[in-house]
Amino acid sequence: MARRANGEGSVYRSTDGSGWIAAVELATGGGGKRVRRRRRAPTRAKARALLREMQKEVATHGHLGDAQRLVGDTIEVYLKMRADKGLAAKTLELERWRAGIVVRGVGNKRVRSLTVADCDAFLRAAAAGELSTNGGADRGRIGTTQLRRVRSFLVRALRNDMRLGFVVRNVAELSEVPTSEVEIWPRRALTGDELERLRSGAAGFVAVLVELLGRYGLRPAEARALTWSAVDWEGGLLSVGPRLNRDNERIGPKTWVATRSLRLSDDTLEILRQWRTEQAEQWAETGAAWVETDLVITTVLGTAVNFYVVPQALQALCERVGVAPAVSPYELRHTAITFQAEAEHSAWAIADWAGTSERMIADVYRHKLMEASPLGPAI
Repeated sequence: MARRANGEGSVYRSTDGSGWIAAVELATGGGGKRVRRRRRAPTRAKARALLREMQKEVATHGHLGDAQRLVGDTIEVYLKMRADKGLAAKTLELERWRAGIVVRGVGNKRVRSLTVADCDAFLRAAAAGELSTNGGADRGRIGTTQLRRVRSFLVRALRNDMRLGFVVRNVAELSEVPTSEVEIWPRRALTGDELERLRSGAAGFVAVLVELLGRYGLRPAEARALTWSAVDWEGGLLSVGPRLNRDNERIGPKTWVATRSLRLSDDTLEILRQWRTEQAEQWAETGAAWVETDLVITTVLGTAVNFYVVPQALQALCERVGVAPAVSPYELRHTAITFQAEAEHSAWAIADWAGTSERMIADVYRHKLMEASPLGPAI
């Protein structure tokens, strides 16, 4: 009897009578041994449909994908591929964040059995904050824009699996992003009075943060990475560029235009001098426990201020001086850029000053103030 060709198959009842089996012939293995792959279905009709799907996969890829492969495995492989491309650290950090959301949502599902309904349910759960790592608080929910990027990540990961022959259909491409029910509080710029209240009420490293973010538009990560060697006391200049990531590791500038020099005003230099004196006193009190890092923004032990401490300290300051709603670190950057725009500096000049692009100045950073009082130092 002639041997069945690659991709041919059959449907028959299981020996225990509990269901039906779809079996497909594959190319012979080592030594000419015939390879047959079987999958179970509850009815004869479903077994036939399963056989057609298996035959289509064999015709397309020459083999059947791994039926046991999990979405989590797919994500791990795709992340490694992305890392091998030499992407920027910030880009990889965002990709890992998206991957974490996907893995928490559908990571334990088998890739072959993943459905459009599974993807829709996953996206709804992500939008509702059910996959957040902070207990599902409102700030952990995902807005529509980020949700689209999470979906895009899953689509790309499954597309890579299609390329590798594990699946023949990308169900994530057919999923729909729900309109987020989360009311995302829009970022704003502080008024001159609000910024002055923050500057007057701040102390310690928080005073330096308010000054550098609120008047000079530094990114929080740039301010945390500043070293005293970056301050030119005689020339009154500050060199900005490197950043600290969430693990307090020193990384490169966010973009090629982020490396810049800023001219500091006399009152800003005085704030820095006062803080350096206070920092030296902390060093003397701490003694051998002090860790010398040359960082400007430090804890009482000389170490870098944690990423999560900055918004907490800023919120406490806002509550103390009566600025409501509390401002975020990035809203201080928005404030500085808005003041420069209100002072009628050109978009390209502000972009160079803030280390970003003209498009970002126009579309993201600039806010219309109710008052026209440019507090930021002149560029």
